[in-house]
Amino acid sequence: MKKLFIILFVLLFVAVFSGVGVLYYIKPDQKLDLTYEKVTLKARAVDMARRLSPELILTGADLNNLAKQSLADHPQVERDVKVIGANFTLEDDLLIADLNLIWKDLISAGLQVTYRLHWDNPNVIVTVEKAKMKGISLPVSLFSDRVIPVGQELPKFLKIKDLVWGEGEVKVQFEKPTLKELQQIIGMGD
Repeated sequence: MKKLFIILFVLLFVAVFSGVGVLYYIKPDQKLDLTYEKVTLKARAVDMARRLSPELILTGADLNNLAKQSLADHPQVERDVKVIGANFTLEDDLLIADLNLIWKDLISAGLQVTYRLHWDNPNVIVTVEKAKMKGISLPVSLFSDRVIPVGQELPKFLKIKDLVWGEGEVKVQFEKPTLKELQQIIGMGD
C-alpha cells in the first residue's frame, strides 16, 4: 500500500512538473502589443490621385499597422483564443506574424504564423501557409483566414485594380478615374 502511494505521488509530481514545463516552454519570448499607428490611406490616396499617379505604395510598416488595427478591433481570432500582441513582417506575398496569444484567458503562448496574401476586392485576404510554436509545426487547419481591410480606408471614387507584392512593400494599382471623379478629386466637382 505504501509503495502505491509513493508511485502515485511520484506520478503526480512528474505530471505537475511536466505541465509547468510545457506552460513555461510555450510562453511568449517577445513582448508584443496591439498598439498601431493609424494609416491615413484616404489622404495618401487623394494626394496620389491629385498627382495623377496610378499607384500607391504601402510599406511593410503600413501593413503591420493595418493588420494590428484589424486585430485590435477583433482580437478574438479563434474560439477561446485572443491575440494580445503582434508584429508583422512582409516578404513578397508572405506576411510573417509573430503573435502573443492567450487561450481561455489562462494560458499564454507565442506563435509564428506565415500567411499568403491575396487581393479579394476590397480587402487583402491572408491564408495560413504554416504555423509554428517554438519550432514545433502546427496543423494549418487550426487557423482561419484573416482580412486586412484596405478598400474601406480609401475614398469611394478610387477603385483598386490590383496589388503587386514586392520586397517590403505593396504597390496598390488603381483603375483610371473618370472625368467626373477627377473633378471631385481636385475639388471642381459638385
